[in-house]
Amino acid sequence: MAANIACAQPSLQTTLPTPLLSLDFNQLAQGRLPAGVAIHTQFRAPDVVPGVAGSAWRSDGFSSYAQAELKLDPKAGFGLSLWVALESYPSDLEVPVRELSPSSIIQQAKGQEGFDLHIDTFGRWGFRIGSSEGLLQVSAPQRFPLRRWVHLVVSVDPAAGTAQLYLDNVLLGTASAKPGMSLRLADVPMKLATPAVEARILDFKVNRLNGAFDEVEVYPTPLSSAQIHTLPGPAAPPDAERSLVVPDSRFAGDPLRPRVHPMPSANWTNEPHGLIRVGDTWHLFYQRTPNGPFKTQMHWGHMASRDLVRWEHLPDALWPELQSADAGFDMKGIWSGHVITDGGRAFAFYTSVNHGDRLAASNPGVSMAVSEDPELRHWRKLGPVLNTEGLRDFRDPFLWKEGETWHMLIGAALESGGGLQHYVLDRGSERPRWRPQRFIDTAWRQLDIGSDIWEMPVFEQLDGSTWVLVANPIGGKVGKYAEPATRAVYWIGSWTNGVFKPFFRAPKPLDLLPGHLAPTVARAADGELRAIGIVDERRTPTAQLRAGWAHTFSLPRRWTLLPDQRTLGQSPAPELHALRGEPLLMPPATDGDVPMLAKDLHAYELQVDLDNDAPVTLDLMASADGREFTRLRFDPVDGTVEFDKTHASLSGEDEGPLLLSGRYDSAAFGPMRKLCVFVDGSVIDVFINDAAAYSLRSYPSLTDSTRLRLSTARPAHPRLQIWPLRPPH
Repeated sequence: MAANIACAQPSLQTTLPTPLLSLDFNQLAQGRLPAGVAIHTQFRAPDVVPGVAGSAWRSDGFSSYAQAELKLDPKAGFGLSLWVALESYPSDLEVPVRELSPSSIIQQAKGQEGFDLHIDTFGRWGFRIGSSEGLLQVSAPQRFPLRRWVHLVVSVDPAAGTAQLYLDNVLLGTASAKPGMSLRLADVPMKLATPAVEARILDFKVNRLNGAFDEVEVYPTPLSSAQIHTLPGPAAPPDAERSLVVPDSRFAGDPLRPRVHPMPSANWTNEPHGLIRVGDTWHLFYQRTPNGPFKTQMHWGHMASRDLVRWEHLPDALWPELQSADAGFDMKGIWSGHVITDGGRAFAFYTSVNHGDRLAASNPGVSMAVSEDPELRHWRKLGPVLNTEGLRDFRDPFLWKEGETWHMLIGAALESGGGLQHYVLDRGSERPRWRPQRFIDTAWRQLDIGSDIWEMPVFEQLDGSTWVLVANPIGGKVGKYAEPATRAVYWIGSWTNGVFKPFFRAPKPLDLLPGHLAPTVARAADGELRAIGIVDERRTPTAQLRAGWAHTFSLPRRWTLLPDQRTLGQSPAPELHALRGEPLLMPPATDGDVPMLAKDLHAYELQVDLDNDAPVTLDLMASADGREFTRLRFDPVDGTVEFDKTHASLSGEDEGPLLLSGRYDSAAFGPMRKLCVFVDGSVIDVFINDAAAYSLRSYPSLTDSTRLRLSTARPAHPRLQIWPLRPPH
């Protein structure tokens, strides 16, 4: 039935009937709920957050939902009232609009029977209910509000043949049918935050809701407009931001979750990008699925920091949207890009994807958004600026300004394999446009390593006319667990007269071992570069689902040009010193195994100063009984580093090779004398001589796998220091 958008007619009836169901979640922290009500979650307990009156329940977006037994009268109708604050719209499969599987705020539905207060991944929402006259449907005229508490009311009156939908006491629409109809109800439980029909990616349920719920009441009769205005509610709008914070309790029992690495508060993340310092604040944008530990319909997440170690989680900057009834230039995802400032405004350039023609304005394309907000919280999309004409594919723009000219590099799939496409902004015409231009003094195929496409390019000045070009080749012969491996690579070269001339053709690996990639880079107040990349998962999707989060970012690194003028140096960012607690007292180092660290230290920094070229072995994340340990080997003479996970975990959930080895170039990095190792949950960051680096993941299963041992192959007396790491207050 069509909806009739009309004003509600006032009624003299103001007394509310006794509700059939009343759920306020105030006793949830004590594990108490009314009879017949249950909350399902994969975590140890449901999330409890501040609500509109007392406490509210916080859904996680993928594993949790609430369920209640509810019996309605098909002739009497009902009234429904609840408060909701959504962090994001539900996820879905990356499919055209007609194939979407909407989620539900609250529903008691099966097929065409029952009722459903539904919402889809683009924020389109409404109410429908089955009746003897067919399906009654009310569609809301505006997108559902995000990140604020809203009051929703539904009133279904079979005698009048109407179903009405209210938002914050304002009637949005009425669906009308034959008076005296009866409702076709579903003989299933009523549920919150999950739809009757779920969409899946592998074992992940992807279209549940991520938000806070409070004050749910179901009445045995319809509600008049006068009654609706007397429903209890807060005197002032409550702060939804407090309610949408993921409580620490959700991951309190997870020893593998990092505590001092920058990362989202929950769910899936991928490449960071758009690292930028505005005033004294760093902003980091990143790929994000806000609703679960799975990848679909990417958003741009947003974090901010004053010191690169304490990060504030901010609302998502960008997310997929429609510009018409069934199409949008970024409806399939907001992929990686870059953020710049110019003329007092910030501009986001991002990869926008949809379901249209490849050569259309945006499939894929580069689109632009602008922010005039000093905190970069609010963005306005300006639309596509480039398409892939002349290329097989492209993604991930990176921009820099030289003089008055803006340049853009984009990772590309060329006819010969992976490479880059270079554009300059031509302001000479009536409408500025990005014009392709030569970038490098050689053919891209001479630099490629057999990939299909390059991603996440970075081009930064190191010293005078010396620049570094970083890219992440993927596909083709390159694979996550293959050789050549998916990893960031770089070239050092000169940039003169608009042409990059690399000093060498074969790319150098950014890290000694694969595990960290796609860094985003910006300059600190000291003028030096800081870089943050992703340290991706090396465990099964089932393990990621069980954890409820996936991927983390690296600790910030400092990039410098080493003395040979051909090598990029990486050292821990000096800002990381703020994480150090009081140093631990170390026993004297002796030959052989040295027990150094008791259990229960979740995050720490270890510094080892070597006094000779004796090979060194570090067993990290080691259990007391010796069944689990993750082994790092350093051989200064052979110039090798090894990462051995043969005994790292008894869980059987590791993915990829258990043994990795890499070359250490002492001519470029200097003799191997200083080892700096950060351990934080499942992440290990290694720096050698403040010049070479790599980051890895390991997943011990025993609760006491927090010990550390050091051994040397021949007499040596390394000096050891350990600092516990804690987020500064």
